[in-house]
Amino acid sequence: MFNKILIANRGEIAVRIIRACKELGIATVAIFSEADREALHVQMADQAICVGKAPSKESYLNMYNILSAALLTKAQAVHPGFGFLSENTTFAAMCEECKIKFIGPGAFAIDAMGNKSKAREVMKSAGVPVIPGSDGTVNSVQDALDFADQYGYPVLLKASAGGGGKGIRLCKDVEDLKKGYEAAKSEARQAFSDDSIYMEKVITMLDTLKCRL
Repeated sequence: MFNKILIANRGEIAVRIIRACKELGIATVAIFSEADREALHVQMADQAICVGKAPSKESYLNMYNILSAALLTKAQAVHPGFGFLSENTTFAAMCEECKIKFIGPGAFAIDAMGNKSKAREVMKSAGVPVIPGSDGTVNSVQDALDFADQYGYPVLLKASAGGGGKGIRLCKDVEDLKKGYEAAKSEARQAFSDDSIYMEKVITMLDTLKCRL
């Protein structure tokens, strides 16, 4: 059993983890951005440390600041909740190197399944049926257009490191795809500090009916 856990998240997610820890008699450390100084999770935790400015990439995605906070407060483990760094291979590995328990899958498992384009390859190699999609990431608008020409519209642009619906664009035609490509990459970059994109064919109800016929 841990004596102290740092929660690498915010809001309701952090609040629920803190409440669970209190029931178990475990001390908690909250992290917060400058904008969240008065947030509920900050008030509820036994300790709280500011890890950066309001943008997530400067605070809740700032791996070095978060680990520094864990070491400073002598937290034995980091609970990432979900979203943010919960599927980040580098962060999980850094926790292991610092002898801090990462509450969640190990770095190897996250590397295999946390990145959506890699997860597709793992499933395919295991013989699991997958929706038609790109072989790895799509690195240019032209690659995206070539994929759509091969499989037909509509298609989905999806952030490889994505979660929570971020970095996804439904494209019904060429113009949608041209606009959506850069928009999806930009959103993914802001949300996950990783702008890699992969693609999948959208399976519609009509497609399903055709298969049954």
